[in-house]
Amino acid sequence: MAPKKAAEDLKEVIRHFRRDQVIAVARRLFGERGTTDVSMDEIAAEAGVARSTVYVYFANRDELLRACLKDMHDQVLEDIADTWEEDAEPAHRLERLIEGLLTRIDDDPAFFRLALMTQGSITLGSEAVGTELAAISLSIAGLMRDLYVDGVAAGVFRDIDPDEAVDLIGQQIYGAMTVRAGQPLPRPAAESAAKTCSFILSGLGV
Repeated sequence: MAPKKAAEDLKEVIRHFRRDQVIAVARRLFGERGTTDVSMDEIAAEAGVARSTVYVYFANRDELLRACLKDMHDQVLEDIADTWEEDAEPAHRLERLIEGLLTRIDDDPAFFRLALMTQGSITLGSEAVGTELAAISLSIAGLMRDLYVDGVAAGVFRDIDPDEAVDLIGQQIYGAMTVRAGQPLPRPAAESAAKTCSFILSGLGV
C-alpha cells in the first residue's frame, strides 16, 4: 500500500472513531440527565475533543440526537445481518430481530427512555427524535412485513392482512422494549427474545 493511501486510510479510521466517540458520549449524557438539553461544549469536553471537532460531524444538537438514534438502528441491522443473509426460517429471523432490539436497549436504557418521553412532546430535540424514530419504525416494520409474508408462505403464520400482522407484532415488540428499558436487572436478551417470539407465534401462528 502506498504511503499516501495508508495515511488517508488512517485519517478515515480516526475520523470515524472520533465521530463514534462523540455519539457514544452524547447518548450517555442525554440518558444520564434525562433531557436533550446538554450543551455541545459539554459533550465535546466529555468526549475529549475540541468543540469545533463536534461541529465538523454535526451541524447542531438535533443532528447529533438523530445520529444517536440512527447508530442504535444501524447496530440492530448489523446484529441481524447474518441471519437475514442465511435466509433463515421466519420464526428464527423474528427472534433474532427481537434479540437485536433488546440488546440495543441494554446498551443505553436511559437514552431509550428519554427518546420515548421526548417523542411527541414539545421539547428541545423532540422533532429530531420523532423524525428519526419514525424512519427507524418504518425500517423495522419493513423487516417484520417481509418475514411475516415469508412465514405465511412457509405455513408458520396465519394468513391475515400483512399490515394488521405487522401492527400486532410491532405492539408486542415495542411493549417488550419499553418494559426492558425500565428493568434494573433484565433477563438475558436471548431468553426474553425467545419468550416474546413464542408469545407472538401463539397468537399469529397456524
